[in-house]
Amino acid sequence: MKISKKVAGTACITAMLAGAAFAQEDFGGFEGGDFGTFEEESSTPTLTWNGEAGVDGRMWLDTENGYDKANDVANSATEADAYLKLEMNYSGENTDLNGKIKLDSASIKDNPEDVIDEFTARGYFGNWQIEAGKMKTVWGKGDKLHVLDNFNANDYTDFIFPEYIDRRIAEPMVKIAWVPSYAGDLVSNIKVEGVYTPMMTADRFATSGQLVPYTQTALTSSVEAIAKTNLASLVKDLEEARLEAARAQALKDAGNTAELTTIVTDAATSGKITIDQTKVAAYMQQGYTQAQATAAVGAAAYEEYLKNNLTEKNTAYLTALTSASSLDASKFYADTHNIRYGQAGLRVTGTVGSFDLGASYYYGHYKQPTVNASKIPTTLAKVLSGAEITDDDKFIDYDELQVFGLEAAFLVWKFNTRWEFAYNLTRDFDGTNPYIKNNSIAWVGGFDMDLPIHNVNINIQETGKFILKNDEVDKLGAGDTDFNSDGKYTNNQLVINISDKWLNEKLTTECTTIYGIECKEWCVQPKVSYNVVDGLTFTARGAYIYADNANGQFYNFTAENTKHHRKAFVQLSAKYQF
Repeated sequence: MKISKKVAGTACITAMLAGAAFAQEDFGGFEGGDFGTFEEESSTPTLTWNGEAGVDGRMWLDTENGYDKANDVANSATEADAYLKLEMNYSGENTDLNGKIKLDSASIKDNPEDVIDEFTARGYFGNWQIEAGKMKTVWGKGDKLHVLDNFNANDYTDFIFPEYIDRRIAEPMVKIAWVPSYAGDLVSNIKVEGVYTPMMTADRFATSGQLVPYTQTALTSSVEAIAKTNLASLVKDLEEARLEAARAQALKDAGNTAELTTIVTDAATSGKITIDQTKVAAYMQQGYTQAQATAAVGAAAYEEYLKNNLTEKNTAYLTALTSASSLDASKFYADTHNIRYGQAGLRVTGTVGSFDLGASYYYGHYKQPTVNASKIPTTLAKVLSGAEITDDDKFIDYDELQVFGLEAAFLVWKFNTRWEFAYNLTRDFDGTNPYIKNNSIAWVGGFDMDLPIHNVNINIQETGKFILKNDEVDKLGAGDTDFNSDGKYTNNQLVINISDKWLNEKLTTECTTIYGIECKEWCVQPKVSYNVVDGLTFTARGAYIYADNANGQFYNFTAENTKHHRKAFVQLSAKYQF
C-alpha cells in the first residue's frame, strides 16, 4: 500500500504570480492542497529517469535613456546561461527514492551545494509515511502564492522570474505523515504531517549584476561608512601623537627649558610619565636648576612615552586599515546552520463535503534578516582593532517566528477558490523593540476559472499583510525595522494572469500583471511558448517593472542609480525535455 498525491488547483499561472507575496517576507508560494489516499501499487521495483536541458538569453533594456541610435542597442547588457536537470525515481514495494540534479553556472560556481537539488527517501508503513533527505515541502492551498509555506527559503538571485518551486532552496528535513484508513462519512482525505529541519537556510540574493537588492547595498554602504568613521578616528589620534612628538623634539633641540618643563610636568601630572626624582637631585648637584633638572630627566621619559605611543597608534592604524580593506559583511550575519535555527511544524488537512480545509503551526525564523543598529559601532570597533567577533556581536539576525495558519479551497459556481490566513507571532508582542519585527497577520485569497472564450483561463489572487501595534512603530520612527515613511502598515498586491492555448495547445500565450496597491508599483510579464515538436519548446518573454515608492517591494530590486526606478528585459529560451 502507498500514499499517492493529488494537487488541488490549476497550474495556469506563471512564476511571476509568486511576486505578489512580497507582502509576506518570503515573496510567494506554489500549489498546495495535498491529500493522502490509498491505492494498490505493483510490488515490482522500477527505476525511471527524465531530464531537461535548455539555454536562456536575456537583454536588459535601457529604461533611463531609451534608444536613439543603433549603437545604444548594441551596448545593452546581456546575460546567457545553459542548464541541465536530471531526475531519478526508484519505486520499491515499500520505499521510494527521488533525486534531482541541477547543473548551471549558479549551482556550479556560486552554490555548489545546489548541484544536488533534492534527494528524498520515503518509507511506507501501513498508514504512516516517513520521508528524509534534502527536500522541498509546500504548505498552503494557494496557487503558487502562499503565506503558510515557511520551511524552504527562496533564491532571489534572479528575482521572481523562475518558477516558484525552482527558486525554492531544498533543506535537510524529516517529514512524518499519517493518513487514517477511515475518518468517517463526513470527513475524508485526512492527513496529519509533521516536519523538522535541524537548521535553516536564509533567502539568497544577488551580489552583482542587475538584481542586487537596494537594501543590501544600502546596508553595505552604512557599514562601510561607520568603518571609515572609526578608521578616521584612529588616523586623527595618530596624527595628534605625531604632532606631539614633533613639538617636544623641537623644544628639546631649541633648549627651551621653560616650555619643555611645562609639558613634561603636565604629562607627569596626568599620569603619562613618571619623573625619577633621584635623577633630578643628581642633576641639581651638578649645578642644574630645579627646572633644568626636571626638564632633562622628564624629557627622556617623555620621549620614551611618545615613541611607545606613536608605535601603538601606528599598529592600531595598520590593523584597522587591513581590517577595513578586507571587510566581509558575511561575518556580521548570524550563522543559521546550527540547531538554534532548527524548524518544526504540524499540519492537518482534510475534506469536509466539497471543502478542502487545513490548519497548521510553524516554528522557526524569518528567512530575511533584521539589523540591530545599536550594535554596529561597537562591533565594527572590535573588527578594526582585530578583536574576535562573538555571536553576541553579530548585528544581523533572523527573528524568531511562529505561524498559526488556516487554509481552504472550494468551488463556487465556476470559480476554483483558494484561501490562506496566517498569524505571525514574534518576540516583540508589544511592538516596542525596534530591532525585532512586530506581530502581523497575512492572507491570500483568489480564484481561477475558464472563460467561455476560446481556451482562455483567468487567475486572480490578492495577498496582503498587516503589521500589528504599528502605533508603537510610529513612536520609534525610522529606527524601527517595521517603519514605513508613508505611515501605511498594510501591504496588498493584486495578481492577474490571463492565458490562452492555440494550435492544439502547442502555442501558449499569457500575461501576468502584479499591482502593489499601497505603493502604486506594478510589474507586467508577457510570455509566448511554442512546443515545436515533442520535448522541444521555444519561449519568448519579457518583464517591465515600475517602482517609484521606496517602501515598495519592487523598488528594492530596481536600479539604485536611476531616476525613475524602472527595470525591463526581453528573453529568449529553448528547452528540451526527455
